Amino acid sequence: MDNFRHAALAALAAGLLAAPPSTLAQDAAAPMKTQAAPSGGIAPSAGEVDVDDFGTVDISVQDTDLAQVLQMLSLQSRKNIITSKRVSARVTANLYDVTFQEALDAILHVNGYGYLEQGNFVYVYTLEEIDELEKNAMQRESRRYVLEYLSAADAAEFVKPLLSEKGKISFLGAVEKGFKPDDTEAGEDSWAYGAMLVVNDYVDNLESISKLLGELDTPPTQVVVEATVVSTVVNEDNAFGVDFSLVFNSEFTNYFNPLAPVNNLLQGNNTAGATPTNPEQGFVPANNEAEAITSTVGGTTGPGGLKVGVIQGDVAVFLRVLDEVSDTTVLARPRVMALNRQRAQVLVGERIAYLSTTQTETSTTQTVQFLDTGIRLIFRPFISSDGSIRMELYPSVSEAKLRSSTGVRGFGQEIPDERTSEITTNVRMRDGQTLVLGGLFQEDTSISRKQVPWLGDIPILGAAFSGQADKIVRREIMFLITPTIVHDHLVEAWSKEAQEFVDAVRVGARAGLLPFSRELMSSNQNQDAYAAYEKGDYETALFHINSSLRINPNQPEMIKLRNEITAKQGSDLPIRSMLDRILDVEVARGQEPAPGQSAMPDEDPLLAAEPVDPGSVRE
Repeated sequence: MDNFRHAALAALAAGLLAAPPSTLAQDAAAPMKTQAAPSGGIAPSAGEVDVDDFGTVDISVQDTDLAQVLQMLSLQSRKNIITSKRVSARVTANLYDVTFQEALDAILHVNGYGYLEQGNFVYVYTLEEIDELEKNAMQRESRRYVLEYLSAADAAEFVKPLLSEKGKISFLGAVEKGFKPDDTEAGEDSWAYGAMLVVNDYVDNLESISKLLGELDTPPTQVVVEATVVSTVVNEDNAFGVDFSLVFNSEFTNYFNPLAPVNNLLQGNNTAGATPTNPEQGFVPANNEAEAITSTVGGTTGPGGLKVGVIQGDVAVFLRVLDEVSDTTVLARPRVMALNRQRAQVLVGERIAYLSTTQTETSTTQTVQFLDTGIRLIFRPFISSDGSIRMELYPSVSEAKLRSSTGVRGFGQEIPDERTSEITTNVRMRDGQTLVLGGLFQEDTSISRKQVPWLGDIPILGAAFSGQADKIVRREIMFLITPTIVHDHLVEAWSKEAQEFVDAVRVGARAGLLPFSRELMSSNQNQDAYAAYEKGDYETALFHINSSLRINPNQPEMIKLRNEITAKQGSDLPIRSMLDRILDVEVARGQEPAPGQSAMPDEDPLLAAEPVDPGSVRE
């Protein structure tokens, strides 16, 4: 390149030397490149634009008007350059050995302008004008996006930043809250369409929106939570006591309750009216004289593991000894699956109904409300990209007891009292880890002492004048929570496991039926059919299948199995009955042969040996 430039300069110098003296003088008197003075009266600076034969541009301008620089570049490069009315700037640049496009980019972009080439013309505009021209040249179109997992409202919020000023967006597919419509509102048309997004914009923007929605509209991750709830209640009762009665001048047989002679004497005269349902009628001795001593501190009328009673003459002694322990354990293991960031609930228990009364000045309204009791688990999972799961947990164990109370106008009504043990927590754990939530431990200890004053304090002998009852109640609840991120292969394995469990339960339930039950007989045939099918003995399997279907025709699984065996065996199976095949042969025998044909058509290989009497064949 430098050699060519030096050769061109040498030729130019030779031409100048060969020129007439008058021409050189005129050229020396005139300036090489000048520009007009600006309207402000400031003298312009000299500038130079040079383009050689190879299209290389050299520019050296100092505070020169942009229009003049473009004009000199147009003349030197022989390019048609047209500028917008809004293009105006002062340029200072020194460019050497650059292309036409590089020179144009350098002097335009630094001033916030650009250009468009159309054929042999170069149009210089502001950047705003170029954007407007490009948008006017672009065509807009509408595109429909069907959303599988992302809601239409959320998708619209993500798409809005990608729209142009003229872009428009509309969507439908919003689902009403809940999934239990009543008979007056069943969803109408709003429930008939899936989530859909319609966007009208330029093609480039639509492509960006398609890419974004493809990344966002993905299946959400699921979590299966397996909870084990253990609730233990231990009741321990211990009791020991002695009660006695001493009666003088009377017999125990005269008393309805030998352990309460003092009360009977106090109540007095109505022995004749005593009944089993109303024994408190008292007693009056014949001589109207009697003395009685009674001790009831032993509580012998209560429950006891051992009771001993002795009545001898006027003395009655009863002994009670109790040591009772009851241990109750409630175990529940619910399993529930939920989407990421969605609330799930499982309840294993019962709903206690009670009346709720609302009274106003003019009316009283009663409604039936329900209290959920039992074992309940409420959770919401949040899955992280590292495989950890944040869990919002609310497990609880509750029970209810109805209590009578006085209602609004003095009427009695029942109110449920709830006894509950619950935990509300927010924890983070790894996939498949088990979280133990415990600490719900409660123990109630009750010690009751009764004795006859002074007499009960006598060593050894005082046991006959005292009684003791102890009660200990311990309650403990433990929750074990195991969340697992669900993948498709796990769901398939669980479904197979559940189906096998259902089949095992069904078979076990049918095993207890009577021998002549149709369900039991068909179930036995089905088991034999499956066993033969697993061994590859298809004929035996078909025999048991047909036998089972004759007993109980409504068995889709057996019909499906028979079709599978038929498809595997093809023509080798005895699909047609023997009678049909015999009739075909007999009909063929009775037809007259056509010219050039034998008297017998192709016979069944099973019947070709000898004729068969149809009357002797059983299907």
